[in-house]
Amino acid sequence: MTKTGLPTHCFKPLVDAQLEQVWQWRNSARVRQNMHNVEPISWQQHLSWFAGLQNDPCRKFFILWQNERAIGVLNFSKLDTPRPEWGCYLGETDVWPGSGIILELAALDYVCANPRFTHLDAQVLSFNMAANKLHKVFEYEQLMAQQAGQRNEQDFAILHYSYPLKQWSQKRDKILAKLPKNIALVAATIQFAEEE
Repeated sequence: MTKTGLPTHCFKPLVDAQLEQVWQWRNSARVRQNMHNVEPISWQQHLSWFAGLQNDPCRKFFILWQNERAIGVLNFSKLDTPRPEWGCYLGETDVWPGSGIILELAALDYVCANPRFTHLDAQVLSFNMAANKLHKVFEYEQLMAQQAGQRNEQDFAILHYSYPLKQWSQKRDKILAKLPKNIALVAATIQFAEEE
């Protein structure tokens, strides 16, 4: 907790001790419904995924710690290109009300710190209203809608978004001004711990 009474936020790389928790989050119906793959993941599949992650310099997977409690995930892929891609989810539901916004802010700030990146890309399923609304608030560009089939007997698409990182440095203060004041206060205290 900060001096202002607001929560602290630190992103730390996924380690063995959080593997089971992430597996449970990822297999929850609430998280699975907004993923490309809705099938439950076996423990062995999860371990194989983690082994692959550890040997892949093009991907990073962070756990969001809020007041030293693990609550969600922020991940990046294609870090070997000028246009990395990101995704996130909150694994816990009883969290500070601005936690989803913190994930969005942290993703942009993280990639902007590296000058070789030009854009931050994302994919969101069309029925994921909360994520699509947040991308619009942050002024992502929607590149295309790719028809993806049906889910729950409804057609859906994969919406492809991109953020030109030069614009983030110009727009950051303006975007923060549109958000609740507490978000800007918390944004100034977000930390990334690259190594455990």
